[in-house]
Parts: sequence; structure tokens; C-alpha cells
Amino acid sequence: MITYAKRSLMKRVFCFFFLLFSCTTTILAQNVRSSLLWEISGNGLAHPSYLFGTFHIMCKGDFSVSGVLENKLKSTGQFYGEIDLDDPNLQTKMMMKMMMQGKTLQSLMTESDYQDMSTKFQSITGMSMAMLNNFKPFVPLSLLTIKTVNCVEQVQPETELVKMAKENHLSIHGLETADDQIEVIDKEPLDSQIKELKQIVSGFDSVKNVMSRLLAVYKLRNIDTLYSFMKSTGASEDFETELLDKRNKKWIPVIQKAIAEKPTFFAVGAGHLGGPEGVIGLLRKQGYKLTPLMF
Repeated sequence: MITYAKRSLMKRVFCFFFLLFSCTTTILAQNVRSSLLWEISGNGLAHPSYLFGTFHIMCKGDFSVSGVLENKLKSTGQFYGEIDLDDPNLQTKMMMKMMMQGKTLQSLMTESDYQDMSTKFQSITGMSMAMLNNFKPFVPLSLLTIKTVNCVEQVQPETELVKMAKENHLSIHGLETADDQIEVIDKEPLDSQIKELKQIVSGFDSVKNVMSRLLAVYKLRNIDTLYSFMKSTGASEDFETELLDKRNKKWIPVIQKAIAEKPTFFAVGAGHLGGPEGVIGLLRKQGYKLTPLMF
């Protein structure tokens, strides 16, 4: 059960929000072989662009923007997230598409399971399950993921970076649309989502532990270590293919078009960067030079 809960958490973290104890400055300065911040150059580009791996939700005290990171963002002309977070209608569109037609959470479970789930869900989130009864299981799953980050003040790094980009008059874009992300979510059957919801609620303490370990790995600022951790905690091949690899491949033409137009700053979940089918590896296959930067 714990292994399944771990795998479910990885899906939630890296699909949205999602998806490193920190190395010492001395070690990083001596040999920067990997990072969360990468420079994209070569292949005929007149100016470099930058790629940054985020953790979709963090405690405020764990997130800060270094001078290097800020300067790299300011040196570009446009900002790309996984989706366009500057869209004023984004939240409404996402919530509408998360509504179920002709079904409810209660109808997808036995009455005893639903009552047990409701009690545990409210004790964890402080919210009644009845308020979410018409939404797909992914919505309560996402709320549970938020609660695994145990602090009073939370922050979504992508949102903070978008604010900084707007302050510096950068145009805001997305590598994919809300419809693209909903399509990925909908590929997982509702009964499977319900099973994950039950697993996470019943094993919530274990899931919180996985989140804590995942954040610690992220704070190492090493995408190879992060990728290895994801593999070791049971990220399934289906998860890796649907939520990472396929999306990464679809992003590459968008990235190429953007960086050919003007210097661009990209911020995506760090889980998308590493591995043979990660964004860094795919860009290198296209002839670009990817250089890790200390920040």
C-alpha cells in the first residue's frame, strides 16, 4: 500500500500544481555538473535562453529567488510556464473541465467507503467532501497533495516567477494548454483515480513522508539525483510515459520556436528535466548546448 501511495503522490506532484537537503556552495562552485537552472545556447541562437526546474508547491521559507536566477530571467524577453498562468480565466476553465457529468464521487464508491473517506478527508483538509462531490477525483487528490506540505505559508514558485516576469514586462506563455493537461488527467480511468484517492487518504502520513523526502532531493539541485529518486520510489512506466515523456516531446517544437524568436525563460516541473527523454536530453538531441548554472 505504501508503494502505491508513493507512486500516486509522484503523479500528483509532477502533473500539476508538481512535479532538492541543499548542496554546499563550495561543492557547487567546484564542479557544477547538474543544476535546476540551465542555459540553452548554440545551434544558431544569437542569445541564450534559460530553463529552470521548479517544485510546484513549497513552504514559503524553502523558496527564494537568487540574484543569478533573477538576472537570467530579466535578461530574456518572454516567459513560458507549463501553461499560461497569466490567463485570467484559467482557474474557471480548469474547474469547469474537472466537473463530472452524470456521476458524483459518492456514486463511484460504496456508501460506507464514501462516509469513511469523507470523515478522513475533512480531518486532513478541513473541507467537507460534499463540496467536491461533483468533481473528478483529481480535485480532492490535488487538495490532499497541498496538505502534504506541512507549513502555514505555502508558495507556488511558478506563480512567483510569473509575477517577476510581469514586473519586468515579459510576455507570458504556456508550453501547453489547460485542455492538454486535462486530457492527460482523463487518460486515467475514474475508478483508478478513486483507488488512488482512497490509498492517499488511508496512508496520508506515509505520503507526507514521501513529499518531505522528495523536497529534500529537490533541494540538492541535481536533476539526475531527482530522476533517480523518482525511479526508485515506484514511478510507473505509464506515469513516466504519459505525464513526462510524451509531454516533453510535445514541448520541444514550442521551445525551439520560442528561443528562435527571442531569449526565453522557461519554468517547468523539475521532473521534466532529467532522464533520457527529459527536456534537457531532448534539446541536446536537437543540437543545442545545455549548460548547468550555479544560482
